[in-house]
Parts: sequence; C-alpha cells; structure tokens
Amino acid sequence: MTLVFNKETSMGELVVEYVISSVTKGVKVVEMTLAGKYHRFNWMGKQGQLELMDDLENHYRDVSLETEYLESQAELHYGI
Repeated sequence: MTLVFNKETSMGELVVEYVISSVTKGVKVVEMTLAGKYHRFNWMGKQGQLELMDDLENHYRDVSLETEYLESQAELHYGI
C-alpha cells in the first residue's frame, strides 16, 4: 500500500507517493510531482532530501497513529 504526502513549497505543490520497505523498514519514494510536473528525489539538494525524508517519516507515524486510534474505536463500538 502506498501513501501520499502533500506539501506546499515556494515552487508549487509537492506531491509524493511513498511506501515503507518490508526489507529495510525505511521510506521509499515511488513517485513525485512538483507543481504538477514529474520530479525526482535525486534532483533535490541534500538538505531538501533530508527534510523530505523527515516529513515522510512524520507523516507515516501520524497516519499509523490515526489508524490505530480508529481501529481501537471500532473495536469498542462493535465489541470486537
């Protein structure tokens, strides 16, 4: 399953599709667009790459926590 991260930048909206690797347990970028145009991770400067990876890891953590919360609420509601 892939996740999508959106971020507004000075150059336009950055949309990143990413996954968590089953092998390395790290973030892997699948596809990126910047201002609606194809973009690649390796076209970014090192600082930008580090910041994006931090953003993606934080996004994944937030999505995971939200999913856990919703599942626990469903279990309470339905008595699972």
